[in-house]
Amino acid sequence: MISTDGPETVPRARPAATRSRCRPRRVRLRDGRDVTLREIRETDESEILEAFERLSDESRYSRFLQHKKRIDPAALERGLHPRAGLDFVLVATTPAEDGIDIVGAAQYLPSQSTDARACEFAVTVAEDWRRNGLATALISRLVRRARRDGYETIEGRVLASNLPMLALAHDMRFDVEPATGEAGTLLVRRALAAGTAPARRRYA
Repeated sequence: MISTDGPETVPRARPAATRSRCRPRRVRLRDGRDVTLREIRETDESEILEAFERLSDESRYSRFLQHKKRIDPAALERGLHPRAGLDFVLVATTPAEDGIDIVGAAQYLPSQSTDARACEFAVTVAEDWRRNGLATALISRLVRRARRDGYETIEGRVLASNLPMLALAHDMRFDVEPATGEAGTLLVRRALAAGTAPARRRYA
């Protein structure tokens, strides 16, 4: 569920940001279920692997923009150890018999574009936890955190066929445009300037 596939991003110069801990927050979803949103922990590795295994092939393709049978170990390691002020990983947990289940996750890291002020995000929600507000809660908190870390733009790649995600991006004030050189993929982007209008509420 968590992955930073591709070559490791080399940090570029940005205005320094003071990194503070993200306090866990309990959120009640539209269907009445509760989740806890919190920063990822090193001890979450087994739960992340289990969450990935529960995703359908279609969900994996939508998340990673490629067919994946397993998470790359190096990518998993980077996801479990985000770099302060550059990367951030947020998970949504719910109680389970063995402790917790991770039912959603969102992350950002420095964009691979030439803009040192931009970060790239991705979000994943388990199939049976969709369309109840969890994606909205994850992205909303991710946006606030990216702004606090000093980024000025947040962007992500979305399959053109992923209509629910595109509708959510539009509703959360993201601009949508074709991704250069990537047929069937769109780029969603939002400025993080202070005072940006809050998102209209949509559950996805």
